[in-house]
Amino acid sequence: MKRLHHKHLMLVAILAVSAGAAAPAASAQEKPRWKPRVESVIVRAGGSRDYHMALTASHLGKAFLVSASIPVPYSDLDLTKEADELGRRIRVAAELVCQQLDNKYPPAQYPVLEGYSGFDCVRMASKDSMEQADLIIANAKR
Repeated sequence: MKRLHHKHLMLVAILAVSAGAAAPAASAQEKPRWKPRVESVIVRAGGSRDYHMALTASHLGKAFLVSASIPVPYSDLDLTKEADELGRRIRVAAELVCQQLDNKYPPAQYPVLEGYSGFDCVRMASKDSMEQADLIIANAKR
């Protein structure tokens, strides 16, 4: 009897070890959890018409494109009631991206050849993003 009991314990131990080895494999095969997408408007400063020129000791400069962008989430807003809040967020984001460009490429050192800087940059970035936001708000009010 003792011998049968010993075999039974070994079988239980083998099953426990094999079940423990199979557990990580089963968890590795689980499907990834669904992650909802955060709805947002992208505020961009600069772009295809914003050329900066690097000033050098020689009179030859090199023009290059610069831009910055930031997503502005709105999924937490009820756009039928809080459309003004989305506009405020867009204006703040426009100020941030234009300030980022001015800090990284100071206009005194990198003059803008074509495009906008300073207050005009904020105005144009806000205007472009508000066009997107107006479409989103109109769809929300349907």
